[in-house]
Amino acid sequence: MLSVPHRGRTANPFPVELQLGSAERKGEAMSSGTLIFLDFDDVICLNSPYGAYDVLAPDPPKDLWSRLFHTPAVKTLELILCEFDAKVVITTSWLRFLERVAMEQLFGKCGLEFIAQRLHDAWEAPAVHNKSRRQVIEAWLQQHHRGEPFVVLDDALSGTGLPGSRWHKQGRVVLCKVGEGLHGGHVAQVRRALSKPAPR
Repeated sequence: MLSVPHRGRTANPFPVELQLGSAERKGEAMSSGTLIFLDFDDVICLNSPYGAYDVLAPDPPKDLWSRLFHTPAVKTLELILCEFDAKVVITTSWLRFLERVAMEQLFGKCGLEFIAQRLHDAWEAPAVHNKSRRQVIEAWLQQHHRGEPFVVLDDALSGTGLPGSRWHKQGRVVLCKVGEGLHGGHVAQVRRALSKPAPR
């Protein structure tokens, strides 16, 4: 897991030439009946060769945008999102420095527009001091959940409170391994989770 220090969030950490115009941004959440809570580190970003710190670099590597996210993990996530047309809620620690506009710009530069197009209106569940990842997601559900089936894509290190939780026992938590990330072997579990009702 990459623990990103609090630097103060910004709506635009990218140079002007990297910004997406309003006509290019999809932005609004698509109508659907399932939810995916998405972490980045060790899920779709393996921090090898690049991670969150490289996104903040004043002179990022030329191949950063093509290599920041792990291609097999991204393809697996795209398969799931296309199949279920799920809404996405971001839970990553990258929320400490990326607001929604900047997050969408990042997705655009990395070819992950399919995530930006499916962001929930209440698109983030950021970390809260002294709260576990499970507690943060629980608070989000208490405020926004309408009974949709959901799944949590996380890892054992940053997904505090998730291992052994009732969601984990219900099959609604996918804990990716460090250095592997999300892969095709997780798809069956995700399908089961998103195909059965979730208690409100």
